[in-house]
Amino acid sequence: MSLGGEFDDIVVPDNCVFVLGDNRSASIDSRKFGCIPVSKIEGKVVARWWPMKKLGAV
Repeated sequence: MSLGGEFDDIVVPDNCVFVLGDNRSASIDSRKFGCIPVSKIEGKVVARWWPMKKLGAV
């Protein structure tokens, strides 16, 4: 994998996620720091954006 973000083969371990930023050339994301264990993710779902037919509060 190059620093530009092109990669050929990524294996995401079980119970982990590979996260990407929305500014590919400037984002610091899993291409830089690797996969994140699911157990380290915190958050609360308040709205759904996709699929559009289910758009709204959760």
